[in-house]
Amino acid sequence: MTWPDRTAADWLTVEDARRRVLALVAPLPPEEVPLHAAPGRALAEPIRATATLPPWDNSAMDGYAVHGTEIAGATPDAPLALTVVGEARAGTRWEGVLRSGQALRIMTGGPLPDGADTVVRVEDTDREQTSGRVWIHSDRDLGRNVRPGGQDMRAGELLLEAGDRLGAGKLAVAAAAGLARVTVHRRPRVAVLTSGEELRAPDAFEDVRAGRGIPDTNGPMLHAAATELGAESLALGPVPDRVDLVRARLEDASQSEADLLVTVGGASMGRTDLFQEVLRAMGAAVDFWRVRIRPGSPFSAGAIPRAGRAPLPVLGLPGNPVSAFVTFHLFVRPALLTLAGHWHVDLSALTARAGAPLAGGGGLTHFLRVRLESDRGEMVAHPTGLQGSGLVRGLATTDALAIVPPGTERIQEGERASVLLLRLPS
Repeated sequence: MTWPDRTAADWLTVEDARRRVLALVAPLPPEEVPLHAAPGRALAEPIRATATLPPWDNSAMDGYAVHGTEIAGATPDAPLALTVVGEARAGTRWEGVLRSGQALRIMTGGPLPDGADTVVRVEDTDREQTSGRVWIHSDRDLGRNVRPGGQDMRAGELLLEAGDRLGAGKLAVAAAAGLARVTVHRRPRVAVLTSGEELRAPDAFEDVRAGRGIPDTNGPMLHAAATELGAESLALGPVPDRVDLVRARLEDASQSEADLLVTVGGASMGRTDLFQEVLRAMGAAVDFWRVRIRPGSPFSAGAIPRAGRAPLPVLGLPGNPVSAFVTFHLFVRPALLTLAGHWHVDLSALTARAGAPLAGGGGLTHFLRVRLESDRGEMVAHPTGLQGSGLVRGLATTDALAIVPPGTERIQEGERASVLLLRLPS
């Protein structure tokens, strides 16, 4: 076996690599789904209000709707009496006009009757101890406790934009627009092909104990990461390091309904790193190879031609688990979210205090796994342990990736660092 032929490394910056990855993908076609099936999906078209809400002025309290001027001066020692003419509840309007000397019993959300401008809370009354009459003991609510109609939304008003992610709050807004179904982008389908003769599934774990293999962690990890983003994941590996088997799996991927192919391993300069060689033999275009980052520099991106269909974008991740983890979040994640139609595809960034020295250097951007904790209102970033790219255990407690920029040898303990948030601290 000879050393594989490699194109010259491009050594792109993180920003350039991300830009070129996103140029390979576009939002998938829309589909209509029931509201209950839409959580986490991206809207494919905007939503506008179909009604004015609330449709009328309504009460913010349980109490009595009155003419405000008629309760002025009311006190416990000098209460004022009004005649109770009916009742309004949320969704049930009292038909009529409230006249001088009258009060309407009203529940929270009940429509305010014509003529009323005040709701006196029930605590400031005698609670109708005399049938048909209420005594008002305070005027502190004069002109208060009325929620204006249209305060929430007005018919025709833009409520949600295309590309918005439908979380619980946005789904509540869609329901408020009277929608039983919404138009969202189709879920992306991602094929994940791991490689390496050394990988062992759980049913062959005796080999790991005997030192004849290593656990296949990349497959389950990337399946979970893609699923958490709402994608459908198709596992195609692991595949042994043989050209014919690698090509067969890549051809399976190109003939599948996948929208994105992620290869893992076979990405560097080793004699068994075959993906680039096989992809070129299949006519694939490799857009770039290598990024100025650590871990994960042997990342690549390209596309496989498909007869009668658009090319299949291919993102090549390094095989070390931490390298695969980091490059997934930096590059695969925004690609999947773009395919899914989301407008916000970047990891949220914040500033944290380094809880221990964060090492960088070598002219590369370093991404260190850190655990976040709050200390007197400030976030502190603690390394999850040794930062070797083959060490899996620290991934379990990784909340964020701390960034050590190029040209910075070390961020000292106590100094500020930018971090990319992966999840809320546990």
